[in-house]
Amino acid sequence: MEALTGKDVPLAVDAKKPFLTKKALAIIAGVVVVVAVAGGVGGYFATHKSSSSSSSSSTTSGSSGSGSSSSGGNKLIGYWGQNSANNRLSIVNGTGGRADDQSLNQLALREYCDLKYYNTINLAFLTEFGGGDNHFTINLANIALYKWSGSAVTSGGNALITVGQDITYCQQNGVKIILSMGGDKVSNYSFASGDGERYANLFYNAFLGGSDTTVKPFGASVVLDGIELDIEKNAADVTSGADPSAWTPEMVTFVQTLKKLSPNSIISAVPQCSLTVTGYIGKDRNIGDLIAQTPSSFDYLIVQYYNNVECTYPFGFNFDSWKGLFSGKIYVGLPGDWISAISGGFLEPPNLQAVYNYVKGDSQFAGISLYDVSSSNSPGLQWNTTDYNDPPVSHYSQTVYNLLQGETIATAAAAPGEPQAETDYAYRCGGTWVYANATCGLATCNPYANTTGCATNQQCFRFLAKC
Repeated sequence: MEALTGKDVPLAVDAKKPFLTKKALAIIAGVVVVVAVAGGVGGYFATHKSSSSSSSSSTTSGSSGSGSSSSGGNKLIGYWGQNSANNRLSIVNGTGGRADDQSLNQLALREYCDLKYYNTINLAFLTEFGGGDNHFTINLANIALYKWSGSAVTSGGNALITVGQDITYCQQNGVKIILSMGGDKVSNYSFASGDGERYANLFYNAFLGGSDTTVKPFGASVVLDGIELDIEKNAADVTSGADPSAWTPEMVTFVQTLKKLSPNSIISAVPQCSLTVTGYIGKDRNIGDLIAQTPSSFDYLIVQYYNNVECTYPFGFNFDSWKGLFSGKIYVGLPGDWISAISGGFLEPPNLQAVYNYVKGDSQFAGISLYDVSSSNSPGLQWNTTDYNDPPVSHYSQTVYNLLQGETIATAAAAPGEPQAETDYAYRCGGTWVYANATCGLATCNPYANTTGCATNQQCFRFLAKC
Protein backbone atom coordinates (compact mmCIF):
# COMPACT_ATOMS: atom_id res chain seq x y z
CA MET A 1 0.00 0.00 0.00
CA GLU A 2 1.41 3.33 -1.03
CA ALA A 3 1.47 5.89 1.74
CA LEU A 4 -0.81 8.81 0.87
CA THR A 5 -1.80 11.72 2.99
CA GLY A 6 -5.08 13.08 4.23
CA LYS A 7 -7.11 15.32 1.95
CA ASP A 8 -4.48 15.04 -0.79
CA VAL A 9 -5.49 11.43 -1.36
CA PRO A 10 -7.35 11.35 -4.69
CA LEU A 11 -8.63 7.81 -4.33
CA ALA A 12 -9.06 5.04 -1.82
CA VAL A 13 -6.14 2.87 -0.88
CA ASP A 14 -8.41 -0.16 -0.78
CA ALA A 15 -6.71 -2.54 1.59
CA LYS A 16 -9.07 -5.44 1.14
CA LYS A 17 -7.34 -6.38 -2.13
CA PRO A 18 -8.64 -4.40 -5.13
CA PHE A 19 -4.95 -3.95 -5.99
CA LEU A 20 -4.13 -7.66 -6.06
CA THR A 21 -1.22 -8.52 -8.31
CA LYS A 22 -1.02 -11.68 -10.37
CA LYS A 23 1.43 -12.98 -7.77
CA ALA A 24 -1.05 -12.31 -5.00
CA LEU A 25 -3.81 -13.99 -6.97
CA ALA A 26 -1.62 -17.03 -7.47
CA ILE A 27 -1.01 -17.24 -3.72
CA ILE A 28 -4.74 -17.12 -3.10
CA ALA A 29 -5.34 -19.67 -5.81
CA GLY A 30 -2.81 -22.17 -4.49
CA VAL A 31 -3.08 -25.32 -6.58
CA VAL A 32 -5.94 -26.85 -8.47
CA VAL A 33 -8.00 -28.46 -5.76
CA VAL A 34 -11.38 -30.05 -5.25
CA VAL A 35 -13.78 -27.57 -3.71
CA ALA A 36 -17.43 -27.37 -2.84
CA VAL A 37 -19.95 -25.97 -5.29
CA ALA A 38 -23.59 -25.14 -4.83
CA GLY A 39 -26.41 -26.91 -6.53
CA GLY A 40 -27.97 -24.81 -9.24
CA VAL A 41 -24.72 -23.15 -10.31
CA GLY A 42 -26.13 -22.77 -13.79
CA GLY A 43 -28.63 -20.30 -12.43
CA TYR A 44 -25.84 -18.34 -10.77
CA PHE A 45 -23.91 -18.07 -14.02
CA ALA A 46 -27.02 -17.15 -15.96
CA THR A 47 -27.69 -14.31 -13.56
CA HIS A 48 -24.25 -12.83 -14.11
CA LYS A 49 -24.09 -13.42 -17.83
CA SER A 50 -27.36 -11.91 -18.88
CA SER A 51 -29.15 -9.87 -16.24
CA SER A 52 -28.54 -6.60 -14.50
CA SER A 53 -27.54 -6.58 -10.87
CA SER A 54 -29.91 -3.73 -10.21
CA SER A 55 -31.76 -5.90 -7.76
CA SER A 56 -28.80 -5.74 -5.42
CA SER A 57 -30.01 -2.40 -4.17
CA SER A 58 -33.63 -3.41 -3.89
CA THR A 59 -35.39 -4.22 -0.66
CA THR A 60 -38.79 -5.55 0.22
CA SER A 61 -39.71 -2.19 1.64
CA GLY A 62 -38.49 1.37 1.43
CA SER A 63 -37.55 1.41 5.10
CA SER A 64 -34.30 2.73 6.41
CA GLY A 65 -32.91 1.89 9.82
CA SER A 66 -35.47 1.58 12.58
CA GLY A 67 -33.92 4.31 14.68
CA SER A 68 -31.48 2.04 16.48
CA SER A 69 -28.99 -0.50 15.25
CA SER A 70 -30.33 -4.01 14.78
CA SER A 71 -30.69 -5.94 18.01
CA GLY A 72 -31.13 -9.57 18.85
CA GLY A 73 -29.61 -12.45 16.92
CA ASN A 74 -28.09 -11.29 13.66
CA LYS A 75 -25.91 -8.20 13.50
CA LEU A 76 -24.33 -6.09 10.78
CA ILE A 77 -20.72 -4.86 10.82
CA GLY A 78 -19.46 -2.28 8.33
CA TYR A 79 -15.92 -1.25 7.43
CA TRP A 80 -15.16 2.46 7.09
CA GLY A 81 -11.97 4.23 6.09
CA GLN A 82 -10.72 2.83 2.79
CA ASN A 83 -13.13 4.70 0.48
CA SER A 84 -13.85 1.67 -1.65
CA ALA A 85 -16.54 3.52 -3.62
CA ASN A 86 -13.81 5.66 -5.21
CA ASN A 87 -11.07 3.03 -5.49
CA ARG A 88 -10.84 3.53 -9.29
CA LEU A 89 -11.47 -0.16 -9.94
CA SER A 90 -13.32 -0.63 -13.24
CA ILE A 91 -15.64 -3.58 -13.76
CA VAL A 92 -14.26 -3.94 -17.29
CA ASN A 93 -10.68 -2.69 -17.07
CA GLY A 94 -9.72 -3.60 -13.51
CA THR A 95 -7.31 -1.73 -11.25
CA GLY A 96 -6.89 1.93 -12.17
CA GLY A 97 -9.43 1.62 -14.96
CA ARG A 98 -11.86 4.21 -13.61
CA ALA A 99 -11.19 7.92 -13.18
CA ASP A 100 -11.03 9.47 -9.74
CA ASP A 101 -14.46 10.84 -8.84
CA GLN A 102 -14.43 12.71 -5.56
CA SER A 103 -18.22 12.91 -5.55
CA LEU A 104 -18.08 9.21 -4.62
CA ASN A 105 -15.76 9.72 -1.66
CA GLN A 106 -16.78 8.17 1.64
CA LEU A 107 -18.77 10.31 4.04
CA ALA A 108 -17.81 11.13 7.60
CA LEU A 109 -17.99 8.22 10.02
CA ARG A 110 -21.01 9.63 11.85
CA GLU A 111 -23.03 9.69 8.62
CA TYR A 112 -22.90 5.90 8.45
CA CYS A 113 -23.70 5.54 12.13
CA ASP A 114 -26.79 7.69 11.55
CA LEU A 115 -28.10 5.13 9.06
CA LYS A 116 -28.85 2.84 12.03
CA TYR A 117 -27.87 -0.26 10.04
CA TYR A 118 -24.65 -1.17 11.83
CA ASN A 119 -24.06 -2.59 15.28
CA THR A 120 -20.33 -2.13 14.79
CA ILE A 121 -18.13 -0.15 12.42
CA ASN A 122 -14.53 -1.22 11.93
CA LEU A 123 -11.97 1.50 11.23
CA ALA A 124 -9.89 0.38 8.24
CA PHE A 125 -6.97 0.18 8.70
CA LEU A 126 -3.97 0.36 10.99
CA THR A 127 -1.70 -0.65 8.13
CA GLU A 128 1.86 -0.50 9.49
CA PHE A 129 3.35 -1.85 12.70
CA GLY A 130 5.99 -4.24 13.98
CA GLY A 131 9.75 -4.56 13.81
CA GLY A 132 10.52 -3.78 17.42
CA ASP A 133 10.26 0.02 17.52
CA ASN A 134 6.57 0.63 18.38
CA HIS A 135 5.85 2.58 15.18
CA PHE A 136 2.42 2.40 13.56
CA THR A 137 0.39 4.00 10.78
CA ILE A 138 -3.36 4.52 10.49
CA ASN A 139 -4.38 4.99 6.85
CA LEU A 140 -7.93 6.24 6.25
CA ALA A 141 -7.50 6.97 2.54
CA ASN A 142 -8.95 10.41 1.71
CA ILE A 143 -9.65 11.19 5.38
CA ALA A 144 -6.28 10.99 7.10
CA LEU A 145 -2.86 9.39 7.27
CA TYR A 146 -1.46 9.25 10.81
CA LYS A 147 2.06 8.05 11.56
CA TRP A 148 3.64 7.39 14.96
CA SER A 149 7.39 6.76 14.81
CA GLY A 150 7.54 5.05 18.17
CA SER A 151 8.40 8.29 19.93
CA ALA A 152 6.66 11.09 18.02
CA VAL A 153 3.93 11.89 15.50
CA THR A 154 5.58 12.22 12.08
CA SER A 155 2.49 12.63 9.90
CA GLY A 156 -1.13 13.54 10.40
CA GLY A 157 -0.83 15.57 13.58
CA ASN A 158 -4.41 16.19 14.67
CA ALA A 159 -5.88 14.60 11.54
CA LEU A 160 -7.75 11.98 13.53
CA ILE A 161 -9.28 14.28 16.14
CA THR A 162 -12.43 14.86 14.04
CA VAL A 163 -12.66 11.10 13.53
CA GLY A 164 -12.36 10.75 17.30
CA GLN A 165 -15.30 13.10 17.78
CA ASP A 166 -17.31 10.96 15.37
CA ILE A 167 -16.26 7.82 17.27
CA THR A 168 -17.69 9.27 20.47
CA TYR A 169 -20.86 10.32 18.64
CA CYS A 170 -21.33 6.82 17.21
CA GLN A 171 -20.74 5.14 20.56
CA GLN A 172 -23.26 7.46 22.22
CA ASN A 173 -25.74 6.28 19.59
CA GLY A 174 -25.15 2.60 20.24
CA VAL A 175 -22.58 1.76 17.54
CA LYS A 176 -19.39 0.00 18.63
CA ILE A 177 -16.15 1.15 16.98
CA ILE A 178 -13.30 -1.31 16.40
CA LEU A 179 -9.83 -0.59 14.99
CA SER A 180 -8.78 -3.12 12.35
CA MET A 181 -5.08 -4.01 12.01
CA GLY A 182 -3.53 -5.12 8.73
CA GLY A 183 -6.16 -5.28 6.01
CA ASP A 184 -4.09 -6.56 3.09
CA LYS A 185 -0.95 -8.53 2.29
CA VAL A 186 1.17 -5.70 0.89
CA SER A 187 1.29 -3.13 3.69
CA ASN A 188 4.40 -2.97 5.87
CA TYR A 189 3.42 -4.84 9.01
CA SER A 190 5.14 -7.73 10.73
CA PHE A 191 5.68 -9.50 14.04
CA ALA A 192 9.23 -9.50 15.36
CA SER A 193 10.48 -10.90 18.65
CA GLY A 194 8.97 -8.93 21.52
CA ASP A 195 6.36 -7.17 19.41
CA GLY A 196 3.44 -9.02 20.99
CA GLU A 197 3.82 -7.55 24.46
CA ARG A 198 5.14 -4.20 23.21
CA TYR A 199 2.23 -3.53 20.88
CA ALA A 200 -0.39 -4.89 23.25
CA ASN A 201 0.72 -2.33 25.84
CA LEU A 202 1.03 0.43 23.25
CA PHE A 203 -2.41 -0.16 21.73
CA TYR A 204 -4.04 -0.60 25.12
CA ASN A 205 -2.85 2.86 26.08
CA ALA A 206 -3.40 4.45 22.66
CA PHE A 207 -6.86 3.06 21.92
CA LEU A 208 -8.44 1.07 24.76
CA GLY A 209 -8.34 3.40 27.74
CA GLY A 210 -4.89 2.84 29.20
CA SER A 211 -3.60 5.60 31.47
CA ASP A 212 -0.42 6.39 29.51
CA THR A 213 -1.27 9.51 27.49
CA THR A 214 1.90 9.56 25.35
CA VAL A 215 -0.01 8.77 22.16
CA LYS A 216 -3.79 9.13 21.74
CA PRO A 217 -4.41 9.51 17.98
CA PHE A 218 -8.19 9.99 18.26
CA GLY A 219 -8.05 12.28 21.30
CA ALA A 220 -7.31 11.87 24.99
CA SER A 221 -10.83 10.86 25.98
CA VAL A 222 -11.62 8.49 23.11
CA VAL A 223 -11.75 4.79 24.01
CA LEU A 224 -12.43 2.32 21.23
CA ASP A 225 -14.53 -0.78 21.80
CA GLY A 226 -11.88 -3.18 20.58
CA ILE A 227 -9.22 -4.25 18.11
CA GLU A 228 -9.45 -6.61 15.15
CA LEU A 229 -6.63 -8.61 13.56
CA ASP A 230 -7.12 -8.68 9.79
CA ILE A 231 -3.73 -10.24 9.15
CA GLU A 232 -3.55 -11.29 5.49
CA LYS A 233 0.04 -12.49 5.23
CA ASN A 234 2.47 -14.60 7.21
CA ALA A 235 6.21 -14.57 7.80
CA ALA A 236 6.86 -16.23 4.44
CA ASP A 237 5.44 -13.14 2.69
CA VAL A 238 7.73 -10.64 4.45
CA THR A 239 11.17 -9.95 3.02
CA SER A 240 12.53 -8.00 5.99
CA GLY A 241 11.67 -7.17 9.58
CA ALA A 242 9.99 -10.48 10.34
CA ASP A 243 11.22 -13.40 12.37
CA PRO A 244 9.49 -16.51 10.99
CA SER A 245 9.88 -18.37 14.27
CA ALA A 246 8.40 -15.45 16.22
CA TRP A 247 5.49 -14.52 13.95
CA THR A 248 2.71 -16.70 15.38
CA PRO A 249 4.00 -16.76 19.00
CA GLU A 250 4.09 -12.95 19.00
CA MET A 251 0.53 -12.77 17.64
CA VAL A 252 -0.57 -15.13 20.41
CA THR A 253 1.20 -13.00 23.01
CA PHE A 254 -0.35 -9.86 21.53
CA VAL A 255 -3.98 -11.01 21.77
CA GLN A 256 -3.54 -12.71 25.15
CA THR A 257 -1.82 -9.66 26.65
CA LEU A 258 -4.39 -7.29 25.18
CA LYS A 259 -7.22 -9.40 26.57
CA LYS A 260 -5.58 -9.42 29.99
CA LEU A 261 -5.01 -5.66 29.97
CA SER A 262 -8.52 -4.87 28.70
CA PRO A 263 -10.82 -7.85 29.37
CA ASN A 264 -13.96 -5.96 28.40
CA SER A 265 -12.62 -4.91 25.00
CA ILE A 266 -13.62 -6.83 21.89
CA ILE A 267 -10.85 -8.82 20.24
CA SER A 268 -11.71 -10.31 16.86
CA ALA A 269 -9.93 -11.82 13.87
CA VAL A 270 -10.51 -12.07 10.12
CA PRO A 271 -9.33 -15.30 8.52
CA GLN A 272 -9.70 -15.89 4.79
CA CYS A 273 -12.33 -18.52 4.06
CA SER A 274 -9.95 -20.76 2.10
CA LEU A 275 -8.86 -23.96 3.82
CA THR A 276 -7.19 -25.48 0.75
CA VAL A 277 -3.95 -23.51 0.28
CA THR A 278 -1.02 -25.85 -0.26
CA GLY A 279 0.92 -26.27 2.97
CA TYR A 280 -1.97 -24.95 5.06
CA ILE A 281 -4.72 -27.47 4.39
CA GLY A 282 -7.52 -27.21 6.93
CA LYS A 283 -6.61 -23.76 8.29
CA ASP A 284 -6.17 -20.15 7.25
CA ARG A 285 -2.61 -19.68 6.00
CA ASN A 286 -2.13 -16.42 7.90
CA ILE A 287 -3.79 -16.72 11.30
CA GLY A 288 -5.00 -20.31 11.40
CA ASP A 289 -2.43 -21.29 14.03
CA LEU A 290 -3.23 -18.17 16.07
CA ILE A 291 -6.92 -19.08 16.18
CA ALA A 292 -6.14 -22.68 17.08
CA GLN A 293 -3.71 -21.76 19.87
CA THR A 294 -5.80 -19.16 21.66
CA PRO A 295 -9.45 -19.40 20.55
CA SER A 296 -10.77 -18.08 23.86
CA SER A 297 -9.02 -14.76 23.21
CA PHE A 298 -11.44 -13.95 20.39
CA ASP A 299 -14.97 -12.70 20.87
CA TYR A 300 -15.80 -13.66 17.28
CA LEU A 301 -14.37 -14.29 13.82
CA ILE A 302 -15.26 -12.58 10.55
CA VAL A 303 -14.56 -15.16 7.85
CA GLN A 304 -13.79 -13.36 4.58
CA TYR A 305 -15.95 -14.92 1.86
CA TYR A 306 -14.64 -12.88 -1.07
CA ASN A 307 -11.48 -12.61 -3.13
CA ASN A 308 -11.14 -16.32 -2.32
CA VAL A 309 -13.36 -17.74 -5.03
CA GLU A 310 -12.84 -21.41 -4.14
CA CYS A 311 -14.73 -21.00 -0.85
CA THR A 312 -17.34 -18.42 -1.81
CA TYR A 313 -20.94 -19.12 -2.72
CA PRO A 314 -21.79 -21.04 -4.85
CA PHE A 315 -18.41 -22.72 -5.32
CA GLY A 316 -17.56 -23.84 -1.82
CA PHE A 317 -19.32 -21.95 0.95
CA ASN A 318 -17.63 -23.64 3.91
CA PHE A 319 -19.30 -22.17 6.99
CA ASP A 320 -19.69 -25.67 8.47
CA SER A 321 -15.95 -26.29 8.15
CA TRP A 322 -15.21 -23.06 10.00
CA LYS A 323 -17.56 -24.12 12.79
CA GLY A 324 -15.25 -27.08 13.29
CA LEU A 325 -12.27 -24.77 13.68
CA PHE A 326 -13.80 -22.19 16.02
CA SER A 327 -16.60 -22.79 18.51
CA GLY A 328 -17.54 -19.14 19.03
CA LYS A 329 -19.58 -16.67 17.01
CA ILE A 330 -18.82 -16.32 13.29
CA TYR A 331 -19.72 -13.46 10.95
CA VAL A 332 -20.01 -14.04 7.21
CA GLY A 333 -17.70 -11.42 5.67
CA LEU A 334 -19.00 -10.08 2.34
CA PRO A 335 -18.09 -7.24 -0.04
CA GLY A 336 -20.37 -4.24 -0.41
CA ASP A 337 -20.20 -4.30 -4.20
CA TRP A 338 -18.40 -5.96 -7.10
CA ILE A 339 -15.75 -3.21 -7.02
CA SER A 340 -14.91 -4.21 -3.45
CA ALA A 341 -14.15 -7.76 -4.58
CA ILE A 342 -12.00 -7.87 -7.71
CA SER A 343 -11.66 -11.66 -7.43
CA GLY A 344 -15.32 -12.38 -6.77
CA GLY A 345 -17.64 -13.05 -3.87
CA PHE A 346 -20.26 -10.29 -4.08
CA LEU A 347 -23.73 -11.77 -3.56
CA GLU A 348 -26.68 -10.52 -5.56
CA PRO A 349 -29.97 -10.77 -3.59
CA PRO A 350 -30.98 -14.33 -4.66
CA ASN A 351 -27.54 -15.64 -3.65
CA LEU A 352 -27.46 -13.53 -0.52
CA GLN A 353 -30.86 -14.90 0.47
CA ALA A 354 -29.61 -18.46 -0.14
CA VAL A 355 -26.55 -17.99 2.07
CA TYR A 356 -28.60 -16.36 4.82
CA ASN A 357 -31.20 -19.13 4.73
CA TYR A 358 -28.40 -21.65 5.12
CA VAL A 359 -26.83 -20.06 8.22
CA LYS A 360 -29.61 -18.11 9.92
CA GLY A 361 -30.67 -20.89 12.26
CA ASP A 362 -27.14 -21.78 13.31
CA SER A 363 -26.24 -20.86 16.89
CA GLN A 364 -22.74 -19.82 15.80
CA PHE A 365 -23.93 -17.42 13.11
CA ALA A 366 -23.48 -13.89 14.43
CA GLY A 367 -24.38 -11.86 11.37
CA ILE A 368 -22.78 -10.30 8.29
CA SER A 369 -19.97 -7.84 7.76
CA LEU A 370 -19.69 -5.60 4.70
CA TYR A 371 -16.54 -4.17 3.15
CA ASP A 372 -17.19 -1.36 2.94
CA VAL A 373 -19.84 1.18 3.92
CA SER A 374 -18.90 3.61 1.14
CA SER A 375 -19.51 1.11 -1.66
CA SER A 376 -22.76 -0.20 -0.17
CA ASN A 377 -24.49 3.14 0.48
CA SER A 378 -25.07 6.42 -1.32
CA PRO A 379 -23.17 8.16 -2.85
CA GLY A 380 -21.48 4.86 -3.74
CA LEU A 381 -22.66 3.25 -6.96
CA GLN A 382 -23.88 -0.25 -7.70
CA TRP A 383 -21.51 -1.46 -10.37
CA ASN A 384 -22.39 -4.43 -12.56
CA THR A 385 -21.68 -5.93 -15.97
CA THR A 386 -24.64 -4.49 -17.88
CA ASP A 387 -24.93 -0.80 -16.99
CA TYR A 388 -21.42 -0.08 -15.82
CA ASN A 389 -21.38 3.19 -17.78
CA ASP A 390 -24.31 4.55 -15.77
CA PRO A 391 -24.72 2.53 -12.55
CA PRO A 392 -27.44 3.34 -10.03
CA VAL A 393 -26.80 4.43 -6.46
CA SER A 394 -26.10 1.55 -4.09
CA HIS A 395 -28.40 0.62 -1.22
CA TYR A 396 -26.84 -2.77 -0.52
CA SER A 397 -26.31 -2.15 3.19
CA GLN A 398 -30.03 -1.48 3.50
CA THR A 399 -30.74 -4.73 1.68
CA VAL A 400 -28.51 -6.68 4.06
CA TYR A 401 -29.94 -4.87 7.09
CA ASN A 402 -33.48 -5.75 6.03
CA LEU A 403 -32.45 -9.37 5.48
CA LEU A 404 -31.02 -9.57 8.99
CA GLN A 405 -34.28 -8.14 10.34
CA GLY A 406 -36.09 -11.13 8.89
CA GLU A 407 -37.34 -9.69 5.59
CA THR A 408 -37.22 -11.80 2.43
CA ILE A 409 -35.23 -9.77 -0.08
CA ALA A 410 -35.42 -12.19 -3.03
CA THR A 411 -36.38 -15.68 -4.07
CA ALA A 412 -33.43 -17.67 -2.83
CA ALA A 413 -31.03 -19.38 -5.21
CA ALA A 414 -30.00 -22.97 -4.52
CA ALA A 415 -28.44 -23.82 -1.17
CA PRO A 416 -24.71 -24.56 -0.96
CA GLY A 417 -24.06 -28.02 -2.37
CA GLU A 418 -21.49 -30.75 -2.85
CA PRO A 419 -17.80 -30.57 -3.90
CA GLN A 420 -16.88 -30.32 -7.55
CA ALA A 421 -13.55 -29.94 -9.32
CA GLU A 422 -12.26 -26.50 -10.22
CA THR A 423 -11.42 -27.84 -13.67
CA ASP A 424 -15.14 -28.19 -14.41
CA TYR A 425 -15.12 -24.43 -14.88
CA ALA A 426 -13.30 -22.00 -17.15
CA TYR A 427 -10.29 -19.69 -16.81
CA ARG A 428 -10.36 -16.31 -18.54
CA CYS A 429 -8.51 -13.01 -18.41
CA GLY A 430 -10.37 -9.94 -17.22
CA GLY A 431 -10.35 -6.75 -15.22
CA THR A 432 -12.62 -8.27 -12.57
CA TRP A 433 -13.98 -11.71 -11.84
CA VAL A 434 -17.57 -10.68 -12.53
CA TYR A 435 -16.74 -9.25 -15.97
CA ALA A 436 -14.62 -12.26 -16.90
CA ASN A 437 -17.48 -14.51 -15.85
CA ALA A 438 -19.97 -12.57 -17.98
CA THR A 439 -17.86 -12.18 -21.13
CA CYS A 440 -17.17 -15.23 -23.26
CA GLY A 441 -14.98 -13.40 -25.80
CA LEU A 442 -12.12 -12.81 -23.37
CA ALA A 443 -8.86 -14.72 -23.73
CA THR A 444 -8.39 -17.98 -21.88
CA CYS A 445 -5.46 -18.28 -19.48
CA ASN A 446 -3.59 -20.47 -17.03
CA PRO A 447 -3.59 -19.07 -13.47
CA TYR A 448 -0.81 -21.45 -12.41
CA ALA A 449 1.69 -20.59 -15.16
CA ASN A 450 4.54 -18.13 -14.63
CA THR A 451 3.05 -16.15 -17.50
CA THR A 452 -0.73 -16.30 -17.42
CA GLY A 453 -1.21 -14.79 -20.88
CA CYS A 454 -3.30 -11.87 -19.58
CA ALA A 455 -2.73 -8.17 -20.28
CA THR A 456 -1.06 -6.02 -17.62
CA ASN A 457 -4.38 -4.65 -16.36
CA GLN A 458 -5.96 -8.10 -16.22
CA GLN A 459 -5.86 -11.14 -13.98
CA CYS A 460 -6.49 -14.78 -14.76
CA PHE A 461 -9.70 -15.67 -12.97
CA ARG A 462 -10.94 -19.11 -11.95
CA PHE A 463 -14.36 -20.71 -11.53
CA LEU A 464 -15.92 -18.96 -14.53
CA ALA A 465 -18.89 -20.05 -16.61
CA LYS A 466 -17.89 -22.19 -19.57
CA CYS A 467 -18.84 -20.64 -22.89
